[in-house]
Amino acid sequence: PDKAMMKMMKNPIVLVACALLFLSLAASQSSFSPHECCFKFISKALPKRNVMAYKNTDKLCPMQGVLFTMRSGSEICADPSMEWVKNIIEAREKVKAKVNKAEPRESE
Repeated sequence: PDKAMMKMMKNPIVLVACALLFLSLAASQSSFSPHECCFKFISKALPKRNVMAYKNTDKLCPMQGVLFTMRSGSEICADPSMEWVKNIIEAREKVKAKVNKAEPRESE
């Protein structure tokens, strides 16, 4: 094989190697990022009876938020410093405590 042919063979290999490196770096970056973050909060209070569950967003998110799961299945972000958000969380915790108390314990 002549030199020109060898040069042409090396370039695609370098290109493929660079592409694979880039893809692996992109994949590793996404695995370290939080999955659910809030970038915008709802401005009006949600009805307590429609909130089925909640969870706090990851500490790595740019904004700390509360993600409410609604009866419809939708998820809505809210500002955890708002009083109505605190009230809903408190109400959900009371419901959770009642459910845990009502569950029969296995005898040891």
